[in-house]
Amino acid sequence: MEVRKRTRHRAGPEAAPPAKSPGGGAQVRTRTRQRPRPEAAPPVESPGGGAQVRTRTRQRAGAEAAPPAELPDGVETVEVRRNASLNEFASQWLAGRDRRTLQGETQRLRDHVLPLLGRRRLRELRPEHVSEVVQHILAKKGINLKSAKNAYAVFAELLGDAFEQGLIAVDPRVLPPDIWPAEPAVVKPSLSAAEVAALTSDARLDAELRVFHALALYTGLAVRTLCGLRFADLPELPRAPFARELESLLERWQQSGFEAVFGRAPNAQDWLVPRRSDPTQPHSEGSAFKSFRRSCVLLGITPRSLQALRNTFEAAAGAGKS
Repeated sequence: MEVRKRTRHRAGPEAAPPAKSPGGGAQVRTRTRQRPRPEAAPPVESPGGGAQVRTRTRQRAGAEAAPPAELPDGVETVEVRRNASLNEFASQWLAGRDRRTLQGETQRLRDHVLPLLGRRRLRELRPEHVSEVVQHILAKKGINLKSAKNAYAVFAELLGDAFEQGLIAVDPRVLPPDIWPAEPAVVKPSLSAAEVAALTSDARLDAELRVFHALALYTGLAVRTLCGLRFADLPELPRAPFARELESLLERWQQSGFEAVFGRAPNAQDWLVPRRSDPTQPHSEGSAFKSFRRSCVLLGITPRSLQALRNTFEAAAGAGKS
């Protein structure tokens, strides 16, 4: 006679019946205690009808701090721990930057700022640390003043946001007044007297190009304005301080020069300096620049921008040319 061993079953899943042994006797089945698995909360329906996936995040007690009150417009809070390094803050700060400028800003911080101050605690930054960064940038070989100021501008904006959020007690952007070297003198491109004479009178150039150069050099008008001039605009052209040169040139162009190039006398609605290929069309700024560049090459003059014509006018007018 086989004796069955009774085991106490707790309320739970229904146990399977005892299996038979190969000899015909019933095997004694021992049951392990199973902990009931907690039922998962049903998925939350999203407004679009699909189920949203719930994600659980671990939060430290007291970690969520309220942002500083009355932040200026445009300043977003960046949550960092109290002893965060500049590296940590910079990483989170860059994550919220405009994608169009992100690559350049990241490169400037990595090249010039973070190697020096990245491991320093953000709240410990002082003006002397920022001055050290500026001096380090200026000392780099091959960097110009404009590039140095661009790199500092990114760093200064980062510090400004941290200061506005109360993450830095003292504004570290107060630099010594003499930390930046003097701006180099800007030399405006211009033309010499010999180059002016060649561009306005050399017979190797087409007549309409000589007229265009003279108009630019003797009126100081912008290129776009020159391209849009018609013969009807002649009485309104500025003539001082080059009245004599301009009047003589325009008189010859109106009486015989235009007809010699385009085969007919001009009327009031004709463009003052039209395209040779199609006199019904004026020059654009692009075609005027290309023509000016070809003229310079032909005359052996170093090519410059069209702004050189206006700069030459301003220099001569300022010197009291009459």
